[in-house]
Amino acid sequence: MPTKRPDAIGDLRLATVCVNATDMDRAADFWSAALGYRRPDLIRDNAQFAKLEDPDGTGPTVLLQRAESIPSSPTPVHLDLYTADRDTHIERLLKLGATRPDHWPYPAEHDFVVLRDTEGNEFCVINVAAD
Repeated sequence: MPTKRPDAIGDLRLATVCVNATDMDRAADFWSAALGYRRPDLIRDNAQFAKLEDPDGTGPTVLLQRAESIPSSPTPVHLDLYTADRDTHIERLLKLGATRPDHWPYPAEHDFVVLRDTEGNEFCVINVAAD
């Protein structure tokens, strides 16, 4: 029997796993084959992102993110959490022990906020329209 989610969780859900990649095509080939996900037909040479999607629509999206290099530690994978109430969840997560990284280089227009968990792993809380 499914467990009822606490009210404080609301609509916050895991939606995307982001993976840094120095070779977008190679990474797309690997992850689409490994997971059986749909691979974009074409990834432009300068593409910053490539979205791999579960054909059944039940698994989280895998978002490849172009990187100049891959650090050996920590592992360059992070979670994206989607919600229609981003700021409320950010405050809740900060109370749970999350922290904000200093001087994060946000683009001019952004719908996400980067936080770090209690171990220093980064994750994003992204504002999306309610379903």
